[in-house]
Amino acid sequence: MRTTGHASRNAKRGATLPELLISLAISAILAIAAWPVLRNLTAEQTVAHAADRLAASLALARTIAASRRVEVRIGPLAGAHTLDGGWQLDSDMEPSLAVVRASDPCLRITLRSTAGPAGAQSLRLTPVGYSRSEQGGFLAATFQLRCHRAQRQVRLGAQGRIRICRPGIDVDCD
Repeated sequence: MRTTGHASRNAKRGATLPELLISLAISAILAIAAWPVLRNLTAEQTVAHAADRLAASLALARTIAASRRVEVRIGPLAGAHTLDGGWQLDSDMEPSLAVVRASDPCLRITLRSTAGPAGAQSLRLTPVGYSRSEQGGFLAATFQLRCHRAQRQVRLGAQGRIRICRPGIDVDCD
């Protein structure tokens, strides 16, 4: 059957205002329901990425210390008091070996060590690659990284072994 041009011009096109409002309301409800899940996924990704970068920085510091036979320090960025915004590697020979910036405002990094002073935010690696406290003893350190509920630990053994673990999930991480 053949239609005339007049019938096809009067055909209904597009959506009505109530249909648009209903679809907008459903989209808003779905977005609100998905927000916590997306926030948690983003936090997990942020913490995992920062932990990988910190572990790589510790490995680099150990390698530089051993290969150049210098003491390497890892600590907060110049002018900062915590590792939250990033960290840098330096030595007496070269003041800035590497700089790593952490850009996520929710990221919190704390350092706990076996022999260092409470609240210390830096550690040093000797020319043989071992970590030491400021008093000169062996130092095992744990960096705690958090963003919202997501968390990781980067553990540095006294002889330089580096391990990343998830508290509450991985064995021997708590």
